[in-house]
Amino acid sequence: MDKNFEQVKKLIERISDSYDLPTKKQTEKMQKLTGIDWSAEDLQTQCCEYWSHNTLEETAYFMLHGEYPFVRDVDLVFWQYKPGVVMDDREVFEKYRLGKGKLKALQALPLDEILQKIKDLFIGWQQNESLSDNKHWRFDCLEQTEDWMDTHFWILEYGRDVDSKREHQILKFCCHNMSDEQIGLISECMESFQCSLHIREEK
Repeated sequence: MDKNFEQVKKLIERISDSYDLPTKKQTEKMQKLTGIDWSAEDLQTQCCEYWSHNTLEETAYFMLHGEYPFVRDVDLVFWQYKPGVVMDDREVFEKYRLGKGKLKALQALPLDEILQKIKDLFIGWQQNESLSDNKHWRFDCLEQTEDWMDTHFWILEYGRDVDSKREHQILKFCCHNMSDEQIGLISECMESFQCSLHIREEK
């Protein structure tokens, strides 16, 4: 780990807390920590917008190296059609993604059982309670390969309300900086519930 990495992260957070330009003292400290002649304007741009483009750790890497690290994002979308149903996968997911999905053609998924199986498979990972709710769950890897990697995944739920009860129909996994082996555990989990992978996108 770069000896200044944690200090750079803390300084980014302090700068991002304000909508004003970084102070002269903050600018000089970032220059000293990184060895790069940052202007106050450049610092404001990078620090105040990191949350919409890159993680805090990736932004700290950028501050220290002048370029962003390679990151890998893989999205996996799972659901199960009812017997005999044939539909266009992209059209189905687009409906749900836009909040228009209320199809009877999809099986209800045992969400609680799936979440428990994920927790059992991902030993050494922890659910981020502060970022999770009843439709979104985030799991963080406790042992990062690199200090800047922020390896984690999200589970996003899509479904419909039937008779005052939620019917979970689609689960999307958003995987950030995960290895093929780690991603394979997600597929293994969903296959155990006879839930097929219908969409995979890698960025």
